[in-house]
Amino acid sequence: MASSPLLVKLIRDLNVSLRSMGAYPRGHQVIDTSLARALDSYAAFLDERDEVALGVAGSALVLGDQPVDKSNPVMRDFARVLHERGIGTLVLNRGLTKEELSRFIVILGSKREKIYGAGGIRAVWEKSGIMSVGIREIRYDLISATEGPLLQPRGADGGSGDLWERFALALKSGFMVVPDGGVLDPELVAEALNQQLKQDGVSALGDFVPILLEAFARGGAAPPQVRELTTRRFAGFVSKLNPAMRRQFLEAAWASQAIATADLESIVRQLPAEAVLETLQEIGAQQESIPAFILQLLRQFSCVPPNSEAPQQDSPVEMDMPARIRSILKEHSSEEYIPASYQQKLHMMMEPDRVPLIGSEVVQDLLETIDQACMEKRTGDILLRFLKSGEGEGEELAGYARNLYDIGIYFLRTGDYREFLKILREVVGGGVSPQVRDEVMALFASEEFIGEVLDGLDTWGKPRFDEIAEVIATVGVPFTEELLERLAQSESMSLRRFMMDRLVDIGSPAAPAIIKRLSDPRWYLLRNLVQLIRRLGLSETMDWLRVLARHRDRRVSQEAFRALLEFGDAGAELKLVQDLESNNRQTQLAALEVAGMAGSARVLATLHAMLTKVGLSAKELQVKSLVVQALGEIGNPASLPLLEKLLASVSLLHPTQMAKLKLDAVTTLRRYPAEASLPLLKKLASKKGAVGGQAALMLRGSQGGTP
Repeated sequence: MASSPLLVKLIRDLNVSLRSMGAYPRGHQVIDTSLARALDSYAAFLDERDEVALGVAGSALVLGDQPVDKSNPVMRDFARVLHERGIGTLVLNRGLTKEELSRFIVILGSKREKIYGAGGIRAVWEKSGIMSVGIREIRYDLISATEGPLLQPRGADGGSGDLWERFALALKSGFMVVPDGGVLDPELVAEALNQQLKQDGVSALGDFVPILLEAFARGGAAPPQVRELTTRRFAGFVSKLNPAMRRQFLEAAWASQAIATADLESIVRQLPAEAVLETLQEIGAQQESIPAFILQLLRQFSCVPPNSEAPQQDSPVEMDMPARIRSILKEHSSEEYIPASYQQKLHMMMEPDRVPLIGSEVVQDLLETIDQACMEKRTGDILLRFLKSGEGEGEELAGYARNLYDIGIYFLRTGDYREFLKILREVVGGGVSPQVRDEVMALFASEEFIGEVLDGLDTWGKPRFDEIAEVIATVGVPFTEELLERLAQSESMSLRRFMMDRLVDIGSPAAPAIIKRLSDPRWYLLRNLVQLIRRLGLSETMDWLRVLARHRDRRVSQEAFRALLEFGDAGAELKLVQDLESNNRQTQLAALEVAGMAGSARVLATLHAMLTKVGLSAKELQVKSLVVQALGEIGNPASLPLLEKLLASVSLLHPTQMAKLKLDAVTTLRRYPAEASLPLLKKLASKKGAVGGQAALMLRGSQGGTP
């Protein structure tokens, strides 16, 4: 399978544009933003290439001769959109303009029937004036009729495959041939039949019967999952037949009894509402009598629950059904289906003296209920309630999960993180089944979702940081790669800190992605990565840290050296001791800056020796001040007697520097264990002067008299 991250990002941005254009009025800022982002992705994907051709194979995109990321639902959805509109190949050329992209998105958002009614995708594309993107339409004329007999003798392979495969192969033998290597896709077979029968026609209802009988001659007992897949394929096939063919197929299936009643009803239940309506129109125009199975269509269309038993042959309802069908499809016949008593009440309600007058406040309340945000919230509540009920299964649940995801994306794009977090908390808080939770969280791990959340950092700014942080912490690991990528690119210090904090929240699962980037040439990213390693305690990176400790950029090498000391690396501690004892002042001062990271006995002994070394010159006092700070970071009680001795010493030549050193030493006492430092602090607080005052202040500011 081909892997193209830039293509995946492009398709994701095109999907966002398609969804935004369908959700917002023309000229809305969200649409302009999504189009601009898609244009950037388009240019990045083409790069130096003048042309790239993307094949469309049903629900997959093909780059070269390999499908691209078939497991990605965004890629599958986009491929289906292209396929349903008759696009077999999409040819991308450099120089795409915003206007061309907008027209392209409009075409993708147009209904398939509208495109076919305008002469097909080729005619629509030519009228659009789009030059930078070309198409090659799906050629149904390549699927041609054959002179062979309707049925082939059932040989060794006659009974192989599931029910749909046998039916499709029988059609292939009788009506048409599929190019070598072609896939017997249900919708493709239906389209081919529609095209062929425009010319040849089907002379009688019985034309389908032999094919059905041949297909189901060896039906047998198939596992439930196989039967479910088969009925889904048949539903896809039947929904794409033209109304006349659809009616003939259903009647032939019923009359021949080749398909079990339960399977036939399952097929009917899965038909789209538009297909049901078209079938009803066709029946209303053509039929004088209706088979019982058509009642299932009427129940689905009118939302009347099916009875447990089929109506009797002489039932008044069934006898009057043709008239009812013809009437319900008339444009102005609703009154025929409203009981007389109810119709009378409706007319009374519309009399002038009975129409209630409502004030502007009530009108405003009503208008708010049809606001898009309000409708999305209510829809989300309904979906959550349904998903929590445990009803539904399989693709039905996946569909509801996808709808919930789309509502979540809407809240993110409008900055309503509070409503989105309500959905997220319900999903992860045990309110839904594990299967539903996994379905939804898989969508929340997609690039589209992660991009929307992190884009909110720039779009909505600091007021949304806490809510975005909760989203990232809840979803977790899927954010790792994109956080690291944006950490490397962001110029804002507050954003970089935010992203590093979120990576720390993710914790050790982020380690592999962090380690993978330690060979990056950018010094500022390396320094941040080492800081992450320290904060996460990733001691398994010692080998990498030793390499980075020799980095040419001092900021990186020093950060790596700190990490090695913190993790107790013996080599780093030896190097630190050598630098502390160095005669080079700059080397010694640099070593003192990181000495507090190491707490080994050898480092501690070296620091003690430096503190007790004779000499109180200005330079020596500066060194002692850094030693005091390092000892405070280590916090070993063994250093306290040396600090007490320092606090009792006097410098006649440098009294000001000495006073500052003593104050620094007193301040560091709060870093030592309380039980060890409290006696010294109380002793100092009893004395007069700046040192005593500082010690007394620390005692008063501490809880329970402890520092």
